[in-house]
Amino acid sequence: MTLAWVVLFWAIASAMGHFVYIVPGKEAGSIQIVLSEELAPDEEVRIDQVAPLKLWARVDGKDLPVATSKTEHALNARLPAGTSVAFGSVVYGSMTRGDKTSLLVYHPKLVVANSPDKNAVVGDKLPLEIVTKAEGAQTKFQLLLKGRPLADAAGSILLPDGKKEALKTDKEGWTASFSGKGRYGLWLRHTMAQPGEHAGKKYSEERHYATLVGEFSAPPTSKPAAASLPPLPRAVSSLGAIASDGYLYVYGGHASKTHTYSTKDVLGTFQRVALDGGKSWESLPTGPILQGMNLAAHRGKIIRVGGMQPRNEPGQPADNHSVATCASYDPQTNRWTDLPALPAARSSHDVVVAGDKLVVVGGWQLKGKGADPVWHDTALVLDLSRPQAQWEAIPQPFQRRALTAAALGHRVYVLGGFDEFNSATKGVDILDLTTLKWSAGPEIPGDEVGFSPAATTVNDQIWVNTYEGPLYRLASDGHSWQKLTTASRGRMVHRLVPHGKGVWLVGGASKGGNVAELEFLVPSPENDPPRNALK
Repeated sequence: MTLAWVVLFWAIASAMGHFVYIVPGKEAGSIQIVLSEELAPDEEVRIDQVAPLKLWARVDGKDLPVATSKTEHALNARLPAGTSVAFGSVVYGSMTRGDKTSLLVYHPKLVVANSPDKNAVVGDKLPLEIVTKAEGAQTKFQLLLKGRPLADAAGSILLPDGKKEALKTDKEGWTASFSGKGRYGLWLRHTMAQPGEHAGKKYSEERHYATLVGEFSAPPTSKPAAASLPPLPRAVSSLGAIASDGYLYVYGGHASKTHTYSTKDVLGTFQRVALDGGKSWESLPTGPILQGMNLAAHRGKIIRVGGMQPRNEPGQPADNHSVATCASYDPQTNRWTDLPALPAARSSHDVVVAGDKLVVVGGWQLKGKGADPVWHDTALVLDLSRPQAQWEAIPQPFQRRALTAAALGHRVYVLGGFDEFNSATKGVDILDLTTLKWSAGPEIPGDEVGFSPAATTVNDQIWVNTYEGPLYRLASDGHSWQKLTTASRGRMVHRLVPHGKGVWLVGGASKGGNVAELEFLVPSPENDPPRNALK
């Protein structure tokens, strides 16, 4: 027994400056779990205490268990094809320093090279984790505890050039930014004053260590936008539009005179065009006729949520119904797949993706000819990282439709719209997905700007375009708006789609009716501000 305790003591003592990392192996798809000061096995440290680690691989949104085999100084494993992130947790043991005994717990994570989503949040299976984000030519990291940022956490980072630097997170859980392309390895610590007992030994606190390994660099510079893209196949308003993997996707919309509704006036078409030099629109699998909805993009897939469809023939009284159906389009298979339906039908709302969260805000439920609409008073959230997840409701401090939304980090900005009294508002409401609390932002500038503006996120900035024509950016202090430029003509019920350093104005209605032409806007040189850090 004495010998066993001596061996365990020296194992833990030698690990005090060591951390559990998941590192790529020499062969494609292979990995090693090491306990080391570097991103390689330490020949002086045995791996026995790490052997109980439960390893997982995320493949197309599903978390699959991965078996490991043990050598003297590392655990070895092979990841399934298509893995984007490998991760796990292990209780290492207790360590005593002076009169304080701590339980050591490690949470390693590996972002696989060429993963399409380097900022993926694992979630429930990895309570303490590090995510990353590119900022221009630099990379920074954030520590999350159950999805919430952790301030004042300390650690260190191994840089691609072999240097090591100390780390500390700010009030939003972010580290400083780092330049350089190549493999990074880092750890950050979170201490919890939570007593307990492990292996017959009592401890007074838990020390949790998150580690991250990955190939990180600045994203490729976007090619300059073409001077023009072909006009929409039909002039439409109240459509869905989103950019994903170099394409602009558009769905449905209203293709007739204002306030004219029938099964022929609303479209169910689905098309795309290459953002860099596309000459024509490609037809994709169609769906139900819909307007008053938008599209979202997540890990290369296009998501459609709710919407409104007329059920009357042309010339008959309007019979408009909101729908609850949701679907995801996969460009790889060229097919739509059903997602969990909304708890209640909804249209004239907006939808955004924040991390792995699909968020629906505002809108109402139309029940057909002669029935009063029902205004929604909750936002909805669907965790796309969990295959069996269902919609969760969050109370809204408003009832509005014909609004717009944009996501920045863990916040969702809801701008403008019509309230339940059919009065336009220029108000801005902000939902923090970490606290599920709402706050108020600065009103949208202008006069007649509340009804159906369009917003998006460009280079970590919230941009909004209104019917009056100006394009605004939310200032870095979050309390004011800065004018960037002005569109050639005002639009409403249109969409903003980011591309490079600017945005495309897609569809919408103007004084002359629906618009087919696309317009690209970039900030005027004197109004081109630096990125902000509102997230």
